[in-house]
Amino acid sequence: MNRIVFIQQKIVSMKQSISVICLLFCFNFCYGQRLKTPTLSPFSKISQQVGLTDVELEYSRPSAKGRVVFGGLVPFDKVWRTGANAATKITFKEITKIGGKTIQPGLYAIYTIPNQDYWTIIIHSNTSLRSIAGGAYKPSNDVFRFEIAPKNNNYVETFTCQFSQVKTNSLMLDIAWENTLISIPIEVEVDKKIESQMLHFMKTPANIPHRTYFEAAQYYSNNGKDLNDALSFIDSALDKSPENFRYGLLKAKILAKMNNYKNALVVIKAANMWAKNKNNANYIEQTRLFWDSLLTKK
Repeated sequence: MNRIVFIQQKIVSMKQSISVICLLFCFNFCYGQRLKTPTLSPFSKISQQVGLTDVELEYSRPSAKGRVVFGGLVPFDKVWRTGANAATKITFKEITKIGGKTIQPGLYAIYTIPNQDYWTIIIHSNTSLRSIAGGAYKPSNDVFRFEIAPKNNNYVETFTCQFSQVKTNSLMLDIAWENTLISIPIEVEVDKKIESQMLHFMKTPANIPHRTYFEAAQYYSNNGKDLNDALSFIDSALDKSPENFRYGLLKAKILAKMNNYKNALVVIKAANMWAKNKNNANYIEQTRLFWDSLLTKK
C-alpha cells in the first residue's frame, strides 16, 4: 500500500515539473521572441588606405526626417556623440596626426561640440559609452580637443561620414548632416618609412630588384622629393632592366621636371622605340604624347 502511495506521489510530482517546464517554454516563446525591424539609425563601417596604413571609422546614421538638426535635434554648445546609438569611433593603426595633433595607435571615440562658428572635436579614450547622459561622459578621458570651422553644404538627409581628398600621406574625414560640413585633416608618416626601406635595401644593392628602384624613383618624382635621387633610382632600374619603355618614360618625365628638356627628348625617343620593339600599343601612345609635349618646351 505504501509503495502505491509513493508511486502516485512521484507521478504527481513529475506532472507538476512538466507543467512548470511547459509554462516556462510558453513564457519564453511569447515574450522572448522579438520582431526584427530595420533600425532607425543604421550602423556603418568604412575603411580607407592612406600612405602605408589604414584608417577605420564606425558610426550610426540617423536621418533628419524634417527636423531642424543643428540648433534643434543636436543643440549647440553641448557635447554630442557625433551620430546615434553610440559615439562614432575611429581606429588608427600607427602614429597619426588628426587636427594637427599627434595620436598613438588605437581605438578612440569622436565626440563633438557643434557651434555656428566653430566645432570642437574631442578625441576620447573611453569607447564603451552608449550615452553621455548622467555624467557618463568624463572630460578627464579626453585625449585632446581641437577646433574646426563648419562649412555650408548641400542638404544631407542622413548623417554621413566619409574619407575624401586622399593623398599619399593625408586625407580628410568629412562629417556632413543637414546643411553643415566639417572636414577634419588626418596625416600619416610615409617619407621616413620609404627612406628606411631604401636604406635597408641599399645594404645589399645587388639584391635590389629593378622594380624597387623604379618604385622609389616614382615616389620621389611624384611627391616633391629630391629629383637627383629620383634620377639615380631610375638609372639603377634601367641598368638592371635595359630598354624598359616604362622606366624610360619615367626617366624622361624626371628630366623634364629638372628642366633638362634636351636629354628628356633623347630618352623619350628611345623609350618610344623600345615600346615599338615590344609592340606595346599603350606605351607607344604614352611615349608619343610625352614626346609631343616636349617639343613645345625645347
